[in-house]
Amino acid sequence: MRKLRFLFLVFLLGGAWRLWEYNVWMALTGYSVEAQSPVLERRLWDIFPMRCLRFWPWMLKDAKGLKDFLERDMPVAVETRMSGLGRFETTIRWLAPWLKVQWGGRLWCVSREGRMWDLAEVAEPSFAASVKGPVWRLGPLEEQPQPPPSGVFDCRAFIPVEVIAGFLGEYEGCGWFEAAREVAWERRAGADLFRLKLTRGGQNFEVLIQRAKYAGQDLGVAVEAILDRLSQEGGNHLIDATYEGKILLRALPSGPEEGSLK
Repeated sequence: MRKLRFLFLVFLLGGAWRLWEYNVWMALTGYSVEAQSPVLERRLWDIFPMRCLRFWPWMLKDAKGLKDFLERDMPVAVETRMSGLGRFETTIRWLAPWLKVQWGGRLWCVSREGRMWDLAEVAEPSFAASVKGPVWRLGPLEEQPQPPPSGVFDCRAFIPVEVIAGFLGEYEGCGWFEAAREVAWERRAGADLFRLKLTRGGQNFEVLIQRAKYAGQDLGVAVEAILDRLSQEGGNHLIDATYEGKILLRALPSGPEEGSLK
């Protein structure tokens, strides 16, 4: 009798399994992908958890792993939402490059969200071509004891995202900022110091800015006026805006001089 019960149970379970296998009653009923480029969609399907096709509740768990993997692997933002019972939509978009950063002999990008990646590792040519603006050199990066990591990572622990955002918000719209080919940021005597290298009309300029010394003043307009005047005189110049309430001008025959942070 026990043997018959056991055989009946095995038969019942086997039948239920075959019924589920053939009918796939909780299969994914719909899945759409909206990606900014074919590269992104192909990468998604390379790692898509196929078990979700046969049993859609797995997607509720696997969507996070999918997002985490792709966002570590590529400079993208990934979002998956459930649009109906057994139906899901995934959106993949490139992160917008915000800064170009020189570090460890390589060129990196930083997004406004504080994520960083090696520009050479991005497989999409049009993405690399969209990266514009000056190259940034950031002191804290050079002090990192470990070599630059691979993949995409959070850099807010050693890049002052909000400080740089404040600086750009104040000066990026100035006409003279478009001529900047390099910007360096460092901390001197507890203060933020920005050092810009510009080329205008065949002249080279360096501009040292300590924003705290010019609170409430339109330093951007003052720098533009100074550059216009110096362009009529010729030569290379250092514009030192690190003093309280005044701007010093110096000739720059061979290289920059250190500004005061008094």
